[in-house]
Amino acid sequence: GAWLEAPLMRANRTLVLVLGLLLLPFAVAGTLYAVGWHPAGTGNHGELLSPPRALPPLLDAKGEPLAGSTTPHWRLVVAGAGPCNEACRRWIVLTRQVHVALYKQMSRVERTWLTDQARPDDAALLTLQPDLRTAVAADSESRDAFDLQSSGHRVYVVDPEDRIILRYAPDADPRGILKDMERLLRYAWAG
Repeated sequence: GAWLEAPLMRANRTLVLVLGLLLLPFAVAGTLYAVGWHPAGTGNHGELLSPPRALPPLLDAKGEPLAGSTTPHWRLVVAGAGPCNEACRRWIVLTRQVHVALYKQMSRVERTWLTDQARPDDAALLTLQPDLRTAVAADSESRDAFDLQSSGHRVYVVDPEDRIILRYAPDADPRGILKDMERLLRYAWAG
């Protein structure tokens, strides 16, 4: 009897120790959840739109329905009400710099200037940046999707499935947009 009890006690202690180590992460997670702790921040620099917004129908500069790309792309959209003022032109240049900085991933991303003007004058912009697309938010649904009632120009990220997923404030840091785009393109299977 006594010689059998010692190994059995050691086996029981080992079993209790292994079970305790397996249950410890669940106990810690449950405690953190119960006290209401959340991680300090997310990994993205822009505001994640949850749920994502569906891309509404848009028009081109001539008032025709905006034709989609033949292949799905990610899109950086500079959106603001009225003509392309100084802040708008600044964002057009900054999104071009972000686009170029994506280097090998550049072909997966398109850039668009979006306005609520019926017939925007985009000739000067397209002369300097021929790869820029022009879009018009002609109805309240499309103006709301891009917050055109708010002042200032913002940058939005649209995924290859035509969902608006990220929004950046008028004073956002373009380096944050670049980091977000690099991360999206690294892990995305589409576009």
